[in-house]
Amino acid sequence: MALKKKIKNTLLQMIYKSGFARVLAGFGGNNFLTALNYHRVDYPENRPWLDPSLISATPEQFEEQMRLLRRDYCPISIDDVLSAIDGQKTLPKRAVLVTVDDGYRDFKEYIFPIAARYDIQPLLFVPTAYPEAGVFWWDKLYWALQNWDADTLETAYGNYDLSTPAKREIALKLLRAKIKAGDFREGMGLVDTLYKGSKPKAKSDTTDIINWDELRELGRKGVCVAAHTHSHPLLTRIPFDEACAEIKESQENIQKEMDKAFPVFAFPDGQPDFFSPKLIRFLEAEGIKFAVTTIDKNVQLTKENALFFPRVGVFRKLSLAAFAYRLTPLYQLLGK
Repeated sequence: MALKKKIKNTLLQMIYKSGFARVLAGFGGNNFLTALNYHRVDYPENRPWLDPSLISATPEQFEEQMRLLRRDYCPISIDDVLSAIDGQKTLPKRAVLVTVDDGYRDFKEYIFPIAARYDIQPLLFVPTAYPEAGVFWWDKLYWALQNWDADTLETAYGNYDLSTPAKREIALKLLRAKIKAGDFREGMGLVDTLYKGSKPKAKSDTTDIINWDELRELGRKGVCVAAHTHSHPLLTRIPFDEACAEIKESQENIQKEMDKAFPVFAFPDGQPDFFSPKLIRFLEAEGIKFAVTTIDKNVQLTKENALFFPRVGVFRKLSLAAFAYRLTPLYQLLGK
């Protein structure tokens, strides 16, 4: 397995350094779109109370990636995407859309300043309950398990060994998966109980999420702020009418706070288990024209797939060569 991985990495390096990755990216043709999916761009030590698995890149990696996009590809904006869906324009070859989920503070500190240096307009998806003072459930769970004052944990989702850091990491992954698979409200109740029962966090002068004033300032600088539900539930794990209310409330809050609601939406978690044809039809009835998932692909943008469009995930362990490979049609065909 290690040899296979080494051979693959060597091949990717050869393809990247020869410039052939850029050539391959062009084979997708017009309207072939890679929508990149970022969450956080930061150093783990900056905010050790947040789940480091949400860090998509360090600032240095992100700068390398944006420099590559500007040099060899065609970074586009959400306006370009909406125009293509409406048939008013055609996306160029090697089109790339940079998207960021959740609205963590590092968007203002790192993502936007770096992207702006390369004239790239990232699309920011914000769950509208969180600006000002929110804490996401996965960060609560991470903190609780890292700081649980016992070597065992008993829950309705099973019992867990926390006797070593490695076992706490395993427990975190298992609990996170079980929460996603079950009733979402029950899962959130457990997360809140664990969070309150763990060691309290030290107070900070700033929250970890960008506030509305900061979002408005970013909007004036060209950032599109779009809806990611109100409270970030898994939409198929709550009643359908509640899921519709989450979508509607997030759009209304964006309109109220930003004075403009783009017809754009991101499904929380974005895997096939967490959206449905019924929800897609509701989005269409609400006037949404482009909705993104976290299905890890790049494809031709069409009216038929515009309401469940895939995004290519970005992770800290990606080399620049592996990142470039993900921008080619080969990634759609061969995957990871």
